[in-house]
Amino acid sequence: GRMIPPTGSSSAVPAIATGLQVSNKSIAVLPFQNLSDDKENSYFADGVQDQILTNLAKVSDLKVISHTSVRQYKSGVNRNLREIGQQLGVAYILEGSVQRASDRLRINAELIDARTDTHIWAETYDRKAADLFAIQSELAQSIVGQLQAKLSPEQKAEIETRPTHDLVAFELYEQGKEIVDSYLNAEDVRTALLKALQALDEATSRDSNFVLAYCYATRAHDLLYFFDLDPAPTRLLLAEAAAKAALRLQPDSAEAHFAMADYYFRCRGDYDGAQQELAIARRGLPNSTPLFILSGYINRRQNHWPEAERDFSTAVRLDPRNPNAYNLLSDTYVLKRQFSKSVSVYDRVLAAGERTPLVRFRRAAVEFYGSGDPKPLRDFLAEAPLELDFAGGWTPVRVWLALIGGNYAEAERVLAASPRQDFQDIDLSFYYPKAWFEAMIGRAKGDTAAAQAAFENARLILEQRLTVKPEHARTLAVLAQVDANLGRKEQALREAEHAVELMPVSKDIYDGVLVLEGLAQVYTWTGERDRAIELLQKLVTMPGYISYVRLKTYPTWSPLRGDPRFEQLVASMAPK
Repeated sequence: GRMIPPTGSSSAVPAIATGLQVSNKSIAVLPFQNLSDDKENSYFADGVQDQILTNLAKVSDLKVISHTSVRQYKSGVNRNLREIGQQLGVAYILEGSVQRASDRLRINAELIDARTDTHIWAETYDRKAADLFAIQSELAQSIVGQLQAKLSPEQKAEIETRPTHDLVAFELYEQGKEIVDSYLNAEDVRTALLKALQALDEATSRDSNFVLAYCYATRAHDLLYFFDLDPAPTRLLLAEAAAKAALRLQPDSAEAHFAMADYYFRCRGDYDGAQQELAIARRGLPNSTPLFILSGYINRRQNHWPEAERDFSTAVRLDPRNPNAYNLLSDTYVLKRQFSKSVSVYDRVLAAGERTPLVRFRRAAVEFYGSGDPKPLRDFLAEAPLELDFAGGWTPVRVWLALIGGNYAEAERVLAASPRQDFQDIDLSFYYPKAWFEAMIGRAKGDTAAAQAAFENARLILEQRLTVKPEHARTLAVLAQVDANLGRKEQALREAEHAVELMPVSKDIYDGVLVLEGLAQVYTWTGERDRAIELLQKLVTMPGYISYVRLKTYPTWSPLRGDPRFEQLVASMAPK
């Protein structure tokens, strides 16, 4: 139903989200209101809205805002459509409601021009519940007509294809899909993805021809494997089986080719194979945020930085409130040491209404790495509850800030307070064991016995990981740093150099540089000062996380401090 109209204070202005003028052929499909007596049907209402959005997103002549951003505008509350239009950068908004009683279904939809808050078109569909997919397809085609967008015969056929004949399977798919689409918001990514797989597997057991459910199952398996949340070989086989099932059922499905691209990238490290699958998928998914994110991710690793920036910028334009999109765009600027651009990404995200603790934390962190002033970040973390620790990324920042300030007791307190056993630190794709940080604290405060014991613990954990994922370069490079601290110099150098051989910069500049940084750290900790400085001089010319702030303040580089070559290098990186 229609909500209370907004106050007419804002005249037509450019979109906040993108800073660009709004296209006439741009639309956001907001969550539909559930008017059924049974509140359990709210998932069903979400599914109706989601499928209409999915249908519209297949039309290359339209700009359609993706799921993650529109999901923030819950139904049943007053929605200021003009403001939402500005935040998302669209000309039109579709609202609606769903009422379901036994086998009857009523869907009401209304198209509004968000720039003037005028009602353009409305329609009510009163049919049998089994007609759901036909209604969604008709509705999407009506909107295409209203926005005078071009619809190719292939796109029309795509929109008219039923995803499944089983409405229960469809609801299960929607539950799983929502989790996979927004995994970065999960407090515990592993638990969330396993829950998604439970729903998706149930959907395919009810309808063994449900292509989209196999596609999302592939992506859930891929993420579990890629982030080492379950790196067992069986997870690889499950991912591959789901992707192959989707392609076998529908060889021309863009979503199935996208799922296969995701599998090639995350599970096989086959970037060229992934790019080939993406090229096929791209034609059928013109408005797909996950596709642009994956393409940017691969381009970045293949050292194609302008293309990566373009892909992530497109993802943010299509999905201004999607954390995967804006974090990766911001992170790309961090890697290029363009910190002010990175901060401005978060400023636009805040302007688009995404005022979450995670955005505020990331903005403060980027500002610290760019300026060297820890105060805004310290102030933000002082107010944030300790249990706020998305994917274990906040605790290490608290630890490092305490160590930089020489406050060892505080570093110990925040680490002990976390129930987690592993944490993200430098980037979002590697988890360090808790013992690593215990060792860093012991090392920084000169407690050799505590540091040694913690390094021994960390070593056991990393060795265990290497039995599951042998020859994993990132793990090996961290193991080398542990061995450097355990006095095993020759072994540490061998491990670090082997990690560099396994992950050369020519293959993957992203992981390659992180592995080289591990080697530089091994040199630093084994007294190979000349080699450490020489490698750092090379590293600062490449995109990476080595920054002025980390070199100048982190205790990990303290053995090099005072060397004129190192001091000169640090000075050359100072904020201008």
